[in-house]
Amino acid sequence: MLGLYDTRIYVIERDIYARQAIVSYLSWDRRTRVVGQASSPQEMLAELKENPDLERLDIVVLDTGLAANAEGLAALVKLVQHHAPEVSVTCLSSVADRAMVLAAKKAGAQAFLVREHVGIGLPSAIYFSMWHIFVVTQDIADLLKDTEKPGTYTALPERRNYPRLTQRIEQALWLCVVEGLPAERAAEEMGVSKSTVRSYIKEGYRILEAADDTIYPPSVSPAERAFLRYSALEFDNVIADLRDPWQPAA
Repeated sequence: MLGLYDTRIYVIERDIYARQAIVSYLSWDRRTRVVGQASSPQEMLAELKENPDLERLDIVVLDTGLAANAEGLAALVKLVQHHAPEVSVTCLSSVADRAMVLAAKKAGAQAFLVREHVGIGLPSAIYFSMWHIFVVTQDIADLLKDTEKPGTYTALPERRNYPRLTQRIEQALWLCVVEGLPAERAAEEMGVSKSTVRSYIKEGYRILEAADDTIYPPSVSPAERAFLRYSALEFDNVIADLRDPWQPAA
């Protein structure tokens, strides 16, 4: 089912703005490709019937807010898996609810991630979950450690820390790299000149590169490399060999 590249992802998220953000984050990472999005599982299933190209899905990102309770979430996970038996379900939640986590785990979900804790690291988190047993963010791991057996879940590593990034440099990177604003707009947001923003970005790229010895193909732009480094996991030992050809970004 899952390969190193071209992992096909379908996003089910009720909030359109959250859905757009998720798709945007996933589109930066060439290991993953968003092939569809919907506001509910039912909407996804209807699209699967109409579009044969969506027959092969690897991962479905599922908004847990679509379920009223733990039983409802388990039913949604099973519904998706029934119509796409080979798919891996990643649950994305706003809260660390133990009952919901256990219900998702029992239903066969591959991961349960709290939005606030995973943030822009979602692409790396999803990729990490492909190679580990029931991946959860650290806050959820803290809830499970006293009752669940070791080896039945995996705590997601934290995002990589770059202590040399100052607050202003990080703000410039967020505005220009993550949100994609031009330097002019970022300068207005930060109350500085356009040249100052560009200086921050240049220094940010240098700091990120100095802390990461990954060799990226020439086709990967500086902004894309910066995003991948900025959103990477602290101990990401499942990164594919980047000397292999990458697929085009989604």
